[in-house]
Amino acid sequence: MLSQEFQAVYNIFKMNFYSSMCATSKELTMQEAFSLDIIYMLGEPTILEYAKYMGISQPNATYKVNQLVEKGYLNKTVSQEDKRSYHLKVTSKFLEFYRENDHYIKKALKEIEKLFSKEEVKSLEKMLRTIRIFMTEEKKNDKNNY
Repeated sequence: MLSQEFQAVYNIFKMNFYSSMCATSKELTMQEAFSLDIIYMLGEPTILEYAKYMGISQPNATYKVNQLVEKGYLNKTVSQEDKRSYHLKVTSKFLEFYRENDHYIKKALKEIEKLFSKEEVKSLEKMLRTIRIFMTEEKKNDKNNY
């Protein structure tokens, strides 16, 4: 079934990312790796935005953020809009892990290009683009409902 195959591939990518991140950095827990990934994908959120997304209290989020700042994976910068809040940005130390994951993805894509014809690869690319656009629009619509 499509859903099972999609979930299996998605899980492989997730597991590779988190296991490589935690294996490479002995100082990060799996929860911290997940938090950093979320912060990176949110694109420089405030601590409050991060807390809301994770469903945790702001004091708990602040504590977690401060631990990641101490370990050198996050920077906090004062918000220009509201001087009382901070924006979070991952550091180059974190981005090194992303580059490792990118190597894994590139390797997988090279194998896909060997296994399938150019037409099949183009078709897969078109499907993924369509799925990305659909999912992005769905996410925007979800935000409008809250």
